[in-house]
Amino acid sequence: MRVDTIACWVVNLLRTLSSKLLEAIDAAKNSSSRNFVQSVELVVNVKDVDLTKPENRFTETIELPNGLGKKRRKICVIASGDVALKAERMQLVDKVMGKEDIETLVGNKRLAKKLAGKYDYFIVDPSMMGIAAKALGAALGARGKAPVPIPPGTELEKLVEKYSRSVTIRLRKGPMLGCLVGTEDMESKALAENAETVITRVVERLEKRFRNVASIYVKKTMGEPVRVVVEEK
Repeated sequence: MRVDTIACWVVNLLRTLSSKLLEAIDAAKNSSSRNFVQSVELVVNVKDVDLTKPENRFTETIELPNGLGKKRRKICVIASGDVALKAERMQLVDKVMGKEDIETLVGNKRLAKKLAGKYDYFIVDPSMMGIAAKALGAALGARGKAPVPIPPGTELEKLVEKYSRSVTIRLRKGPMLGCLVGTEDMESKALAENAETVITRVVERLEKRFRNVASIYVKKTMGEPVRVVVEEK
């Protein structure tokens, strides 16, 4: 197959994916009404991927273009001095921990485990990466998480905003990836754009791209999965 033919095929597939995602999300949103706002979830099943090979396993953190609505990620900032003061003034930061706070976690597995489960992302001042890893490394690793160092010259507010609207997907032991793409009170188009962003990133990491995708589903927390039917033409 020629390169230009492949490119055309991928473009057409992405166009089809966009419309089919919108249809599936509308169907999912119209099912299983509850007295609370449900999350909308995306599930991607892969095929013909040998997960015994390390190069085929991956973890990706993806910033969603339209955020997560009422399900924004919970952020913990580990820092001291001016960085900690800035973090404390940010609405999107749920908790700020200083050096003394982190030191109390060293050796306290129960408390470290509880903290690792409470927050989605831990953004860390580089000067505190060592103590953060010592106190929380094992607890975070068990949940597939890792401390996020603040890159030099990066505005903390922009970094926090990015992670508050991000999701992390993992292809490790089983041939399935899943994540939230928002909440049912968001516009279907916004949810579809979020889902397409995740799918595109997944496909980029697969050796045979879309040919490694077995199926795609969307669902609400309490709803039945709705298949996204994408036919190759």
